[in-house]
Parts: sequence; structure tokens; C-alpha cells
Amino acid sequence: MEIARQFVQRHRAIINPGGPALLLLTMIIVFTAINPRFLSWINLFNLMRQSSILLIVATGITFVILMGAIDLSVGAIVTLVAISSAVLIRDFGFSAAAILFAASVIGALCGLFNAILVLRLRIPSFVATLSTMTIIGGISTWISGGVNVFFRSPDLTWVASGAMIGRIPNSGILALLIFAVASFIGARSHFGRSLFAIGGGGVTARLSGIDVLRTKAIAFVASGMLCGIAGLLLVARTSTGTARMGDDLLLQAIAAVVMGGTALSGGSGGVHRTLIGVLVIAVLQNGLNIAGVHTYIQIMVTGLIVILAVTVTLDRSRLAFIK
Repeated sequence: MEIARQFVQRHRAIINPGGPALLLLTMIIVFTAINPRFLSWINLFNLMRQSSILLIVATGITFVILMGAIDLSVGAIVTLVAISSAVLIRDFGFSAAAILFAASVIGALCGLFNAILVLRLRIPSFVATLSTMTIIGGISTWISGGVNVFFRSPDLTWVASGAMIGRIPNSGILALLIFAVASFIGARSHFGRSLFAIGGGGVTARLSGIDVLRTKAIAFVASGMLCGIAGLLLVARTSTGTARMGDDLLLQAIAAVVMGGTALSGGSGGVHRTLIGVLVIAVLQNGLNIAGVHTYIQIMVTGLIVILAVTVTLDRSRLAFIK
């Protein structure tokens, strides 16, 4: 184990960017050998549809992780928005455009609440968002009354499950557009550069003239808003809002971010790297499904990947900066 750790540390510059891509290629080869249908167009489009929601959530949480914080409430926000959207459509007849706006606002407000807890009350992000996760989960159950919420919206169903360009899923195109915009913001904007500086050291960033509080607040709000969009897409697929329907996304999103090369200690990586991590998780789950592996084993395998990814990407010399 010690030899493996030393090897990783010595070749970190090569492993961090190239490791996930090599793992992805290996999985594609293995799953194709197990079942040739894995590379069929039907399965590839299905893979794109399945990974779209995870890509949106992982893109949002990448902003938070880049500054050395964490948001454990992303899955709960997805569930809250999904159930709230179902209720608003069923009971108040919201149109597709109106519900998209409402979902974004609800998600952004949840992110703003996290920002207030972390920045104004100075509660560590881990504790604050863990508490928020519980609170939002309770609100979701209260809104739904503990039962499934059914609704009908052909326009939303088409956005989530239809195809406007050939057979390419609309949800996949939307997710890629969001990812492209977020990647540009993260790499080229003042906001994106500020996140890296804060992740590298909050005090240094403040002395450099960066508005640390505002930047952190924007990151939490952006994460919440993207979770809102993801929640709407998730519920639109089945036209049914259910309790805890977004819970699995928390582990998957964190796994995708760290697998893509963004360190939990902050200050390194980037939104543009998250796509490869999402593909690793999506291909793993899709391939295990095709191979007939039980769901519980899939969850355990995903957990092991999180451990592996953190082990490889975490810079232990900067543990003091994890907030």
C-alpha cells in the first residue's frame, strides 16, 4: 500500500489528468466485451440521457468544491424542486416556461440559504449543508404528504425525454450546453479565477483584492440553481415526484468531480474536467446494468470509486485548507 501511495505521489502530474480517461477507456473495452450492445446507438443515446442530470448537478457542485468547500444538500435540493414542480403543475397549472423559472428560483434560494449559514453564521460548509440536507428533506416530505405526486405536462416530458435533433436526447443537449457555459465561466471569467484563488487560500485571496464572501455566495447559489434545473428534468421524465428521488446524486456528483481531477481540498482542477468524471460514473452504472449486476453492488462499487478518486487527487500537504 505504501509503495502504491509513493508511486501515485511521484507520478501525480500524469495520473491526475490521464487516469480517469484511461479508466473510462478500460471500462468501455470490458463492457463491450461482456455485451456488444454496450456500444450500440440505442445504448449510447440512453447513456447520454441518463448522465444528463448528473452532469448538471456535478457541474454546479464543482464551483463549490473548487473553493475548498462542500455542498451535501445537492440531492435534497433536487428532490425538493422535483416535488415542488410536480405540485405546482398539478395544483396550479404552471406552464413549462413558468415551472422552469420556478425551479431555478427554488434551487437558487436553497443555495442562498447555504451561503448565509456558511458565510454569515460561519458554520463549516460540511455541517451547514448536512443540516440543510435534513431540513430540505423534511420540507419535501411535508409538501408531498409522504405520497407520490403525479402530474401531466407533455411539453416538459418532451424536453426531458424527447429528441429535437435526430435521436439525440434533448436533456443531453441541454446538459452539455450548461456544462459548456459553466466551463467557460470557470476557466475564463474573474469569478472562475477567484474560485481557484480562494481554494488555494482564503486569506491570500482576500489580500489580493478578491471579494471572498460574494464569490462564495455566488458559487453556492449557482450550485443550487443548477440542482433546481436538474430536479425539474428528473421529475419530468416520469411525471411523478417521489420522496428522496435525488438522494443518489450526492455521492455520484462528488465522485464525478473528484474523479475528473478537481481536488476536495480546492484550488485545483476545474469545471471542464467534471465531464470525464461524469462519463466514468455513467459508463460504470450503465455497463453494470447491462452486465446484470445487482443495484446494491453498483452502489458499493461507486463508493469504492470515491475512495480511490479521493486517494489519488487529494493533496495531503493542503489538508488545512479543507473547509
